Amino acid sequence: MEEMERMETVPMGSGSKEQLFEKGHPVIRELKRIPEIIFEEQIAMLPSSAIPVKSLFARKQMDHYHVDSLILKKIAMQVLHILRQLSECHIYPGIIDLQDLYVDMNNSQYGVVLLHPEKFQLLTFEQDYEWYPEDERIFGDAVLFDEKLQQIADNRLIYKILVASARGNVKVPPLKTEADYSELFYNILSEEWKQIFERREICSYEKLQQLLEDSIQIEEEFARMTKESLDEKSEQKKQEKTEKFHTKKENEGEEEQFALFVILRTELDNSKKISKMLYLLQDELELENTLLGHSCQQAFVFGNGAVQVKKFQRYHKDFRCQFPQVIREYSAGEALIIGTDLLQEKKEELLLKNKGEKQQFYLYILMDGRIKNDQLFQIALIKLKKVREEGVELKLRMVDNIYCEACQKLKDVVEDTQRCC
Repeated sequence: MEEMERMETVPMGSGSKEQLFEKGHPVIRELKRIPEIIFEEQIAMLPSSAIPVKSLFARKQMDHYHVDSLILKKIAMQVLHILRQLSECHIYPGIIDLQDLYVDMNNSQYGVVLLHPEKFQLLTFEQDYEWYPEDERIFGDAVLFDEKLQQIADNRLIYKILVASARGNVKVPPLKTEADYSELFYNILSEEWKQIFERREICSYEKLQQLLEDSIQIEEEFARMTKESLDEKSEQKKQEKTEKFHTKKENEGEEEQFALFVILRTELDNSKKISKMLYLLQDELELENTLLGHSCQQAFVFGNGAVQVKKFQRYHKDFRCQFPQVIREYSAGEALIIGTDLLQEKKEELLLKNKGEKQQFYLYILMDGRIKNDQLFQIALIKLKKVREEGVELKLRMVDNIYCEACQKLKDVVEDTQRCC
């Protein structure tokens, strides 16, 4: 009886959608009982970390939030929860646009809300979809979305989320041209998922939930085991390094280090990767000097249209250098020349002061983009060779493998070359 009464509160009516809202149509009342469904006036109340799922699937955002298959499955689980509630209310919204789903990327469970869109199917005679060819092939003959058609649409929505596709026309399996990462995420799906999608099997909400729960559990367990393994290796490496440094300390005695960091340039929209590289190098130096009981001075050369410099000084513990987020193009040679001159000045200063302690000089060159092989760069190479002959250890650290004439010449001069981050 209660079920019958509930169903009677949700019939479709006639009139415009605006009139239905004004009259407080039963469908609207049902929707408002679902906490994960929001209306236009509530968008401003969403946290700043909430973004449309469609926007999240752009390459830049995927990289920014480090979206992996586990995150996609958690988002899909949250979306499925909303779809089930709509189905239980016998409300069939039709094709839901990923732009109307908002996910909170600062929430470990990746909470999702659904904006009540204008496309929500409230009337029997309204069909105002902007059809994609693939959607039209599947749904084009439908007069109205019923329970079966809604399940097909919801299965397809879950598929789009699992392969991170913002394109309405995504195929099964995705084509390389359809989205940045869709083919990759499809390939790492389990065979069970692939068979379901390739056979166009229409799964119940219960089966989808069970599949997602099992997949999430497997991936979380794998992530936990991987983290434990990495932590164990990291601890072992730290212990080996500690023993090595203690031996070195006993043999060498007191020493002062001078580390110069030259950040050449970046081609990225922001400098997060190269910042991470710099912080990791500073972490490594801090650990080494703490274990050895050595003092350390650091200096920095970086550019932002014009080269900027932080001269050698002892910074407080945990100091991490901040530099402008966007490093525009300038001559890499200019920065390297300034860096080598800084080293020469410091060495001459120490010589005049008759410093008796042992000194060790490091020159770290950080880069993540192609550099100019101009006249200044040729002069810089000569200066780098000179400081190397005088005992300065040169170290080149790159975000990625970079192939250009200037880079190759730099690698020929700097023996310690590594790819980081």
